[in-house]
Amino acid sequence: MKAKNLTTQTKSLVNLLASGLLLEIIALCLISSYLLIDSESMISLLVFDFLFLTLNFYLNGKTAVKLGLLALGNFVGILCNLVFFSFHTVGVAFFGGWFNVFYAISYPVLNMLWVVSFWSLSLAALPKPQCAKPVETSG
Repeated sequence: MKAKNLTTQTKSLVNLLASGLLLEIIALCLISSYLLIDSESMISLLVFDFLFLTLNFYLNGKTAVKLGLLALGNFVGILCNLVFFSFHTVGVAFFGGWFNVFYAISYPVLNMLWVVSFWSLSLAALPKPQCAKPVETSG
């Protein structure tokens, strides 16, 4: 009985440490997005984090797994925003200032593509809530 209690305490401590580490990674992703890319990328990551937290945290599953998916989503977002920013820089250098108008229109659409696709993949990774599971009927 005592060994089982110790194992439970160890698991909860590991989950707490993993959650703290993942929260730190998420914060570092936001800070590095602002410092290395631009403020628009940080805003898109904040919107992604808000949507992820409000829509996925009611699902069943461990908090560390959910925070891991959120940290992975932030990393994917940084990579996507870095590619978008690189295209923007090259487009302005090659096509001129009017490319800013095209970028201002296409940037939210491009961000929505990675946000929605990652959010739907993370929904598939998390277990379904009890009320969403189908009930088998005999007959």
